[in-house]
Amino acid sequence: MIMRRRRFSSGDSDQPEVRYFRIVVFSFIGIALLMFLAGLTTFLVSLRGAEQTLVPDVRNVDALEALVSLQERELYPRVQLRYTGDPASKGQVIDQAPAPGTVVRAGRRIVLVVSQGAVVSHVGSYVGRTLDDVQIELQTTYSRFDPLLRIADVMYVFDDEPAGTVLEQDPPSGFELSGPTDLKLVVSRGQDVPRVSLPAYTGLPYTEAISLLARANTPFVFQILSPRADRRPGIVISQEPEPGTMVVPGTRLTFTMAPPAEIPEDHVFGVFERTLPDYPVPVDLRLDAVAPGGDRSTLFQMRHPGGPIALPYVARPATDLILYRFDTEVLRFTVPAP
Repeated sequence: MIMRRRRFSSGDSDQPEVRYFRIVVFSFIGIALLMFLAGLTTFLVSLRGAEQTLVPDVRNVDALEALVSLQERELYPRVQLRYTGDPASKGQVIDQAPAPGTVVRAGRRIVLVVSQGAVVSHVGSYVGRTLDDVQIELQTTYSRFDPLLRIADVMYVFDDEPAGTVLEQDPPSGFELSGPTDLKLVVSRGQDVPRVSLPAYTGLPYTEAISLLARANTPFVFQILSPRADRRPGIVISQEPEPGTMVVPGTRLTFTMAPPAEIPEDHVFGVFERTLPDYPVPVDLRLDAVAPGGDRSTLFQMRHPGGPIALPYVARPATDLILYRFDTEVLRFTVPAP
């Protein structure tokens, strides 16, 4: 009986295989229990959520300072770069999202728009280029921003370079732009045109002077002075510019004269005075006088650049003075009675 009890108490459980199996089983159960507890803890923490924080205002501050400010609140930046029209804003935050003062969870990404400064930070080299090219380039560059560099003054000079070529610039190439800047240019107007010496018209009867001026295609303006003993009636008294002056062909001349002394009966003396448009090129201009009876005469005919014109005339009242441009009537004036 004693032998039976020993045999029963020792059993199969004391065998090494059984003990190893039990250890393995209990180990798996422990690992599973630990994994369950870890998952449960994570789930509970996620239900609680991250802490909330206030988005700071980092606009108009340096980008590095803005990054530090966001990290202190456990917020993470996402940086976007953008050009602006202000070179002084380079490296600064010009916008942000969400807006300042918004309450968000910690760990939220904040979009920061950082300025790369002006599209153009230095003055380019424009010498040797045409003025039209420079104007188009500046208009294209600043089409989306306020112009940082604008052409403020253009001075034209005679030069061997083709007309329209930039000869000098101020500020010079490479000048750093710190704000709106005026660009001054010296531009070639081409080679100097030949100049002629003005002939003397003083002392001539005004009708003869008008005939000579028309043949030379020289625009003119007559000014009428009041009669005086020292002024010869109907004679050119003075001219401006003075005789002998070297001028460009087509320069407008100004003459002074006193009214003629002898005026035919039933005629009046007057001045046909108008301001014409400035024509790109001289045009054929003619002034005809059509008397009440139908008689027609030409007072002057020439190639004229436009602008002011003042022509003395002697005609009957009710005479029509008709101005033609390329044989097309442009205006009509009826001589009034005295």
